[in-house]
Amino acid sequence: MPARKTPRASRGDKPGSLAKYQAMRDFGATPEPRGEKAAPAKKLRFVVQKHRATRLHWDFRIEADGVMVSWAIPKGPTLDTSQRRLAMHVEDHPVAYNAFEGNIPKGQYGGGAVIRWDAGTYALAEGTDPATEIANGKIKFYMYGKRLRGMFTLVRIKNKHGDDGDPWLLIKDKDEYVVPGYDAADETTSVKSGKTIEEIAADPKAKTWQSKPASRGDGKPRAAARDPLPKIGSPMLATLADAPFDDDGWLFEIKWDGYRAICTVDADGKLTLVSRTGLDLLQKFPELADLAGAFRSVPIVVDGEIVSLDENGRSSFGRLHDHGKKKVPLTFVAFDLLYADGRDRRKEPIEERKALLERCIADEGLVMYSKHVTGAGVALFEQAKAAGLEGIVAKKLGSLYEERRTRDWLKIKAQNEQEFVVGGWTDPQGSRKGFGALLLGAYVGKKFRFVGSVGSGFDARLLREISAGLKKMARKTSPFDGPVVANAPAHFVQPLLVVQVRFTEWTKDGYLRQPTFLGIRDDKDAKDVVK
Repeated sequence: MPARKTPRASRGDKPGSLAKYQAMRDFGATPEPRGEKAAPAKKLRFVVQKHRATRLHWDFRIEADGVMVSWAIPKGPTLDTSQRRLAMHVEDHPVAYNAFEGNIPKGQYGGGAVIRWDAGTYALAEGTDPATEIANGKIKFYMYGKRLRGMFTLVRIKNKHGDDGDPWLLIKDKDEYVVPGYDAADETTSVKSGKTIEEIAADPKAKTWQSKPASRGDGKPRAAARDPLPKIGSPMLATLADAPFDDDGWLFEIKWDGYRAICTVDADGKLTLVSRTGLDLLQKFPELADLAGAFRSVPIVVDGEIVSLDENGRSSFGRLHDHGKKKVPLTFVAFDLLYADGRDRRKEPIEERKALLERCIADEGLVMYSKHVTGAGVALFEQAKAAGLEGIVAKKLGSLYEERRTRDWLKIKAQNEQEFVVGGWTDPQGSRKGFGALLLGAYVGKKFRFVGSVGSGFDARLLREISAGLKKMARKTSPFDGPVVANAPAHFVQPLLVVQVRFTEWTKDGYLRQPTFLGIRDDKDAKDVVK
């Protein structure tokens, strides 16, 4: 497609249309996103892309009405209140464009190198709808970026006689973030990769977006190469280890107590959130829909854990289990990156995947990066134990991502807590309703063995709801291989329901001591529960 003159943005137009953006691109040949409007996010996003096309400039983009409203700033934004920067309003871009850094081939529309110069979120200082403010010709807002912070104003100005385009001014307002003499040209590196625009231009492996077909040599078009988005059948699982250890060849993280989830955002911004058994966790936690806009690179696949954190930052499955009735706040803890920037990352070392993952997180309120230490596993384990956390996970440096249980990842538990399968219940005693205790089991090889019963940790609602479910799964014979020890008449069920239980220790007879019910694990398969 031949290069075109940037279409003039009409004065007074309200943002939200991607017609101009789409008219300038051939989506049969380019891997650029088609430009569907994004779903509303809790926090409005912005990006500034330093772009060396015909002339060097900075593309300043803020989210409004599901798109990125865009201005080209020849001298770049500034933190100096005495400087007003000319900003030429150009066509709206899709939110997915925020992730781009790379080379647009010469001769293409906007051909040249691009780096992500800054990114973050912003909030209105005046008004309630950014699209309305822009249509009215002035928008005042607070920026929360890595370089641009504080209050700014964008205001439309009159065009000089005979000039084309839609000129605005970007102005830094007075606050604690003012830097006299600030020049954007002094900040030369990308906030995403740490590279300069010259390094990106010279890098043959830098991501390239085509704005028209590239030749295969036979005159037929060829799309730019991009790895297919992987579908993860099973997340990588850790093997239980007996004790913590120190080793400079390993990194160590906190073991989070929640729902394991694979988060995928495709090129059109569609989000899926799937448990290790294929359960759609967006149905269970619909408020996590904002994860669709929480990452700087799209499409993306992230491995993590859905948790509920207390005021001290500790995760608790019991607290998460109460989410349905108490609406506790949720956090997605991201600890591994499987796909980003058009590349399948599973064959890259864990330390490289994590470094890129940290840079990809845009919404740090909804997504928390799982930090780690290298070498010092014993100290981290003692801290986790003192804080009442579940334990730690050790990951071997250089390890690749495998969809199976492996000894390259090890879990070391600070508390005795795990899943068990319900094989029956006992009659309630006294004034208690529903059931007295759940009869628990786990698999030893192919045999389903009784491990004890749990009668604490239930309120009246749980007693009623679980009792109703158990009666639907009732059977006449015991599902356990071996004897069952119960202090009241017992009834049996098909071994399908998985529950999370905390206990103090195993007795010498192989039973749970002082167990407490924490919640139902509908994300776990009963056949995977082993002693």
